[in-house]
Amino acid sequence: MWPWEHLACGYVALSVLSRLRDGDRPTGPQTVAVAVGTQFPDLVDKPLGWGTTLLPSGISLAHSLLVAVPLSAAVVAVARETGHGRVGWAFAIGYLAHLPGDVVYPMALGGPPRLAFLLWPLTESVASAPVSITGHVWALLAQFVALLATPAGRVYVVLELLLVGGAILAWVLDETPLVPDAR
Repeated sequence: MWPWEHLACGYVALSVLSRLRDGDRPTGPQTVAVAVGTQFPDLVDKPLGWGTTLLPSGISLAHSLLVAVPLSAAVVAVARETGHGRVGWAFAIGYLAHLPGDVVYPMALGGPPRLAFLLWPLTESVASAPVSITGHVWALLAQFVALLATPAGRVYVVLELLLVGGAILAWVLDETPLVPDAR
């Protein structure tokens, strides 16, 4: 998934779960925490897996449930101890919302779901040689743009607009946390 898709999924999850759990909308700090959480696995794995040989791929260590679940629990516990439990909870929601997105994303492109990375290192990850991260991102963007010109790409754009539009709608209904009150 692209970063904005992870962010959209995470924010919608935070918005819904905040209202269910706390009966309230997300706060500004929670919004920042969910944004960081949704990007965290890629911020760890992409540089270490694409640009070095420290990790076998761009979806391994931080994408593994064996790391994500205990790390999320630790963040929630530390945040709770410091009086910021809802912020830690928001980070965990964002982080854990990232993983199913990477499972189902290949299906949106016509492939099978990707599951093996969820149990890395117990499961093998296809290793790749280090590449230029910038060059790799540009290649992925070029593939994405080419996809958009196909009939499947048009369906993808509609789904993308629904996802991102839904997240923006949730954010507006939540009274746009992080945007100063213009009243």
